[in-house]
Amino acid sequence: MAWFVSGNKTKVLAQNSPTVTIKERLKKVEISGRSRMADPSEFYEELQRKLISCYYSFNNTLILDFNFEYINTGSSKWLYHILIHLQSLAKQGGLLEINWYYEEDDEVIQEAGEVFESVLTIPFHMKIL
Repeated sequence: MAWFVSGNKTKVLAQNSPTVTIKERLKKVEISGRSRMADPSEFYEELQRKLISCYYSFNNTLILDFNFEYINTGSSKWLYHILIHLQSLAKQGGLLEINWYYEEDDEVIQEAGEVFESVLTIPFHMKIL
Protein backbone atom coordinates (compact mmCIF):
# COMPACT_ATOMS: atom_id res chain seq x y z
CA MET A 1 0.00 0.00 0.00
CA ALA A 2 1.39 3.41 -0.91
CA TRP A 3 0.51 6.67 0.77
CA PHE A 4 1.73 9.81 -0.92
CA VAL A 5 1.47 13.51 -0.16
CA SER A 6 0.79 16.30 -2.63
CA GLY A 7 0.17 19.77 -1.24
CA ASN A 8 -2.64 19.55 1.27
CA LYS A 9 -3.81 16.17 0.00
CA THR A 10 -2.72 12.65 0.87
CA LYS A 11 -3.98 9.68 -1.09
CA VAL A 12 -3.61 5.95 -0.83
CA LEU A 13 -3.91 3.88 -3.94
CA ALA A 14 -4.01 0.11 -3.86
CA GLN A 15 -5.83 -2.48 -5.87
CA ASN A 16 -9.42 -2.95 -4.67
CA SER A 17 -9.00 -0.38 -1.91
CA PRO A 18 -10.71 2.99 -1.65
CA THR A 19 -9.01 6.28 -2.39
CA VAL A 20 -8.28 8.40 0.67
CA THR A 21 -7.95 12.15 0.23
CA ILE A 22 -6.97 14.34 3.17
CA LYS A 23 -7.98 18.00 2.99
CA GLU A 24 -6.17 19.65 5.85
CA ARG A 25 -7.67 23.13 5.49
CA LEU A 26 -11.19 21.69 5.69
CA LYS A 27 -10.25 19.22 8.47
CA LYS A 28 -11.75 16.57 6.22
CA VAL A 29 -10.87 13.11 4.95
CA GLU A 30 -12.67 11.72 1.91
CA ILE A 31 -12.83 7.96 1.41
CA SER A 32 -14.27 6.82 -1.89
CA GLY A 33 -14.39 4.03 -4.40
CA ARG A 34 -14.38 0.28 -3.93
CA SER A 35 -13.35 -1.62 -0.81
CA ARG A 36 -13.22 -5.24 -1.80
CA MET A 37 -9.98 -6.57 -0.42
CA ALA A 38 -9.87 -10.22 0.61
CA ASP A 39 -7.91 -9.21 3.72
CA PRO A 40 -8.56 -5.54 4.52
CA SER A 41 -6.55 -5.59 7.77
CA GLU A 42 -3.39 -3.88 6.52
CA PHE A 43 -5.28 -1.15 4.68
CA TYR A 44 -7.70 -0.36 7.51
CA GLU A 45 -5.06 -0.53 10.25
CA GLU A 46 -3.08 2.12 8.35
CA LEU A 47 -6.25 4.11 7.70
CA GLN A 48 -7.11 4.04 11.40
CA ARG A 49 -3.65 5.35 12.33
CA LYS A 50 -3.96 8.08 9.70
CA LEU A 51 -7.45 9.14 10.82
CA ILE A 52 -6.42 9.33 14.46
CA SER A 53 -3.38 11.39 13.45
CA CYS A 54 -5.60 13.71 11.41
CA TYR A 55 -8.09 14.06 14.27
CA TYR A 56 -5.38 15.26 16.64
CA SER A 57 -3.55 17.42 14.10
CA PHE A 58 -6.89 19.03 13.13
CA ASN A 59 -7.35 20.13 16.77
CA ASN A 60 -9.71 17.27 17.77
CA THR A 61 -11.91 17.83 14.74
CA LEU A 62 -12.55 15.52 11.81
CA ILE A 63 -15.13 15.42 9.05
CA LEU A 64 -15.32 12.12 7.19
CA ASP A 65 -16.91 11.90 3.74
CA PHE A 66 -17.65 8.36 2.58
CA ASN A 67 -18.59 7.72 -1.03
CA PHE A 68 -18.35 3.98 -1.62
CA GLU A 69 -19.22 2.28 -4.88
CA TYR A 70 -18.85 -1.06 -3.11
CA ILE A 71 -17.83 -2.22 0.36
CA ASN A 72 -17.47 -5.87 1.34
CA THR A 73 -18.27 -7.38 4.73
CA GLY A 74 -14.67 -7.45 5.98
CA SER A 75 -14.20 -3.78 5.10
CA SER A 76 -17.48 -2.87 6.80
CA LYS A 77 -16.36 -4.58 9.99
CA TRP A 78 -13.09 -2.67 9.98
CA LEU A 79 -14.87 0.60 9.26
CA TYR A 80 -17.23 -0.02 12.18
CA HIS A 81 -14.26 -0.64 14.49
CA ILE A 82 -12.54 2.57 13.33
CA LEU A 83 -15.66 4.71 13.68
CA ILE A 84 -16.38 3.43 17.18
CA HIS A 85 -12.81 4.27 18.18
CA LEU A 86 -13.00 7.77 16.67
CA GLN A 87 -16.37 8.30 18.33
CA SER A 88 -14.83 7.53 21.72
CA LEU A 89 -12.13 10.15 21.06
CA ALA A 90 -14.71 12.75 20.07
CA LYS A 91 -16.75 12.11 23.21
CA GLN A 92 -13.80 13.44 25.20
CA GLY A 93 -14.41 16.92 23.83
CA GLY A 94 -13.85 16.84 20.08
CA LEU A 95 -15.91 16.99 16.91
CA LEU A 96 -16.45 14.07 14.57
CA GLU A 97 -18.95 14.29 11.75
CA ILE A 98 -19.75 11.79 9.03
CA ASN A 99 -21.26 12.35 5.59
CA TRP A 100 -22.33 9.11 3.88
CA TYR A 101 -22.95 9.57 0.15
CA TYR A 102 -24.85 7.10 -1.98
CA GLU A 103 -26.55 6.91 -5.35
CA GLU A 104 -30.33 7.15 -5.11
CA ASP A 105 -30.81 3.66 -6.56
CA ASP A 106 -27.96 1.99 -4.59
CA GLU A 107 -29.86 0.30 -1.77
CA VAL A 108 -26.83 -1.70 -0.60
CA ILE A 109 -24.64 1.34 0.10
CA GLN A 110 -27.62 3.23 1.51
CA GLU A 111 -28.41 0.39 3.92
CA ALA A 112 -24.76 0.13 4.97
CA GLY A 113 -24.83 3.82 5.87
CA GLU A 114 -28.09 3.39 7.76
CA VAL A 115 -26.56 0.60 9.83
CA PHE A 116 -23.58 2.78 10.76
CA GLU A 117 -25.90 5.69 11.54
CA SER A 118 -27.99 3.49 13.85
CA VAL A 119 -25.04 2.43 16.03
CA LEU A 120 -23.17 5.74 16.22
CA THR A 121 -24.08 8.72 18.37
CA ILE A 122 -22.06 11.30 16.42
CA PRO A 123 -23.51 13.56 13.72
CA PHE A 124 -24.16 11.28 10.74
CA HIS A 125 -25.63 12.64 7.51
CA MET A 126 -27.02 10.43 4.74
CA LYS A 127 -26.66 12.26 1.41
CA ILE A 128 -27.97 11.27 -2.00
CA LEU A 129 -25.62 12.04 -4.89
